[in-house]
Amino acid sequence: MRVTFVIPDFRRLSGGIRVVAQYFDHLRRAGHQVSIVSCAVSTGPEGRRNCLRRWLRLARPQKGDAFEATGHFTEDLSRITHYPAYYPLKEGDFPDADIIVATWWETVEWIRDLPPKKGTKVHFIQDHEDFSYLPSDRVRAVYRAPIRKIVVASWLIEMLRERYDRDAVLCTNGVDTTWFDTPPRAPTGTPQVGFLYSPHPRKNIDLAVEAVTRARRDLPDLQCLVFGARAPRRPLPDWFTFHSKPPQTEIPSLYAACDAWLFPSETEGFGLPLLEAMASRTPVLATRAGAAPDLVNTRNGRLLNSDPDAFAQAIGDIARLPPQDWQQMSDAARATAVHHDLTAAAKRFEKALAGLT
Repeated sequence: MRVTFVIPDFRRLSGGIRVVAQYFDHLRRAGHQVSIVSCAVSTGPEGRRNCLRRWLRLARPQKGDAFEATGHFTEDLSRITHYPAYYPLKEGDFPDADIIVATWWETVEWIRDLPPKKGTKVHFIQDHEDFSYLPSDRVRAVYRAPIRKIVVASWLIEMLRERYDRDAVLCTNGVDTTWFDTPPRAPTGTPQVGFLYSPHPRKNIDLAVEAVTRARRDLPDLQCLVFGARAPRRPLPDWFTFHSKPPQTEIPSLYAACDAWLFPSETEGFGLPLLEAMASRTPVLATRAGAAPDLVNTRNGRLLNSDPDAFAQAIGDIARLPPQDWQQMSDAARATAVHHDLTAAAKRFEKALAGLT
């Protein structure tokens, strides 16, 4: 197949872009001809700056070695065309293809009116992007558009049916279980939980902090490990350990240093840390956001209400498990991740694309 991915900026380090990069690599290695067209967006927090860069005539396309940063894309950069300023893409800016995949709501607008020779149009949906800072009428029109859709979690299928009367193909994201691979282990001895820090309100970090603080009232030795790209805006308790921008090589060991991993998000598209933690043999305590209902159960963790007391109780329950029971839960977490291995997920995505041509 000839496949074109259309993305908002290939240099971003977001989880959504990482998934696209992984599928780009898989399809290319499977013998398909894969291209990336990347362009700065015109809306949202970055839109005004991107449009100004266009006015300053900084929208000339870049290819291959011209890139200053590659983000999640590290191989075969010659297949990427990037417009560093917002630019109204036209038919001639896209290669002829069998499939063209839009990956963000605005990229659907870019491809919507392309002729058939540019490929069957597919909207790869990793979240419901009707965010407060975006033009809601345009976003909703994108989801209503009669373009074939692939989604990463079952809640997105339900959302599309209920709000937009549209169907979609489910293709759950995967995790590289060879990268997030730790040997079987016993619980840590001194109980420790962890979570990924983000300042975005939807990540609901206050829930995690409050839950761990309450759990420590009954578990005075409880420790908490946190990592993230940005330092917390408010100081964490002094018994929390924060790792700022840890190298990718260290992240599996951070997950594996914990007896349970907290996933407190209010809303989420998918939630890759769910699978990353489980691949590292760490049970997960999660809200019902994103793919958590598809992945988390009583064998590999707990699915919880968004309530600090519920999380605190679950932390205590995990910490008090006999070692053999905790190891069973740890093994079940690993088995869930293996079932959602990246290679299998990429093959499912490849099959989904082939079925839409």
